[in-house]
Amino acid sequence: MNEDTRPKQVINRFFFCLAVALLVTVQGCVDRRTGERAGDAAPPFTPADLFLEPTPSPTPSSPPVDLALTEDDISITPLPLQAGVPFTLTVTIHNRAAISAPRVPVMVYIAGEPEQIGYTPFTQLLTVTVPALGSEVVAVPVDWIFAGGDHRLWVRVNLLPEAWRSGMPTLPEKDRDDNSVLLPIKIMPFDASPSDLCPGRLDVEVGAADILPNPEQRGVWVRVHNLGNQPVYHVPIVVSGEQWSGLAYSPAIPPCGGTAQVYVEAGRVLRRGELLTVQVNPRQWEDSLPEDNFTNNLITVNVELPAEAPPAVVSPPEAYDFSITADDIETPQPWIAVVTVHNLGTRDAANVPIRIENQAGRKMTDVIPLVRGNGLGVAAIRIGYLWSRGGVLTFTVNPPEANGAYPETRRDNNAVIFPLP
Repeated sequence: MNEDTRPKQVINRFFFCLAVALLVTVQGCVDRRTGERAGDAAPPFTPADLFLEPTPSPTPSSPPVDLALTEDDISITPLPLQAGVPFTLTVTIHNRAAISAPRVPVMVYIAGEPEQIGYTPFTQLLTVTVPALGSEVVAVPVDWIFAGGDHRLWVRVNLLPEAWRSGMPTLPEKDRDDNSVLLPIKIMPFDASPSDLCPGRLDVEVGAADILPNPEQRGVWVRVHNLGNQPVYHVPIVVSGEQWSGLAYSPAIPPCGGTAQVYVEAGRVLRRGELLTVQVNPRQWEDSLPEDNFTNNLITVNVELPAEAPPAVVSPPEAYDFSITADDIETPQPWIAVVTVHNLGTRDAANVPIRIENQAGRKMTDVIPLVRGNGLGVAAIRIGYLWSRGGVLTFTVNPPEANGAYPETRRDNNAVIFPLP
């Protein structure tokens, strides 16, 4: 061996042994923070790890909320519920997370079982702040024209239909299974206790002076009188014009000369001189009130408009443009679908038909009680007859062959296929 190269080889061996010793020492160390061996704490490192996006770690200041409510957290007063009598719904919302939940969206929905023509459900959307590891009590006053009978009460916390979330976003939450409660409620028929202040009879009345067209809002105000000795409630008012008709129901009307003013949608601009027929409590209806005198329930008047009224025009076809997507349909529990229908048109639409069909060809038709112009409408529909696990349903809003279908020029966005869970 050359004497000149021997010192270099010795030095090289020294540094190689030193490197091996350091490596063994590092692998044998114990991480003081975790108590684990450093060689066992992490998986093997590869060059590809350099290109991975870092995963943000949750901080104690922003974990997901954990909201909940049960049937026991919902109370109603006064009981029993009675048609025509306002009541208050009280909801207690719990937050099991160690962080406050600000502006939590809460939706309250009450509908008839089943919903009927001319019936509009009650929908209330509000926000509350629930403290960390605490509860918040929310009182919702309900003053609505409910008919007597079976109804459904649905309360959802931080859990909204997809179409609503853009206007009111929900908070991040891992478990939402306990964020919704669906309860049956029963509303007793209206209490028509008689009064001694006037003769004993049942009699509602409408006259020519009680018809007040409102061309700016495309509707008609109707004032209804109660001449009988007992209060009346949920009295139907039907207004018919040239190729249109509207329906509304009255609130409670006191006896012995009490009055109520009800607005009936016309759906288009009223024409000067147009003939309007107004009927209160139609005698031919199966559930009409048994009046002693029906001769004062029907009146026909001509529309009188001020000189500066805009010229009458027929509503354009684009007044209605309904649409629905798969994101607008939710199944919070088996056999129930919550459907959101959009209206890109300019006019409100009542009782919009919707057809639902399964793979076997079975069909059912229901209605969305109210779909606002440039807005939306929501309804909860029982679909148990069509339900099959893992199947698909086709939802078609405003099918042209349905009774009461609205005119539309665009229908390519009226149907959607929805897979069942």
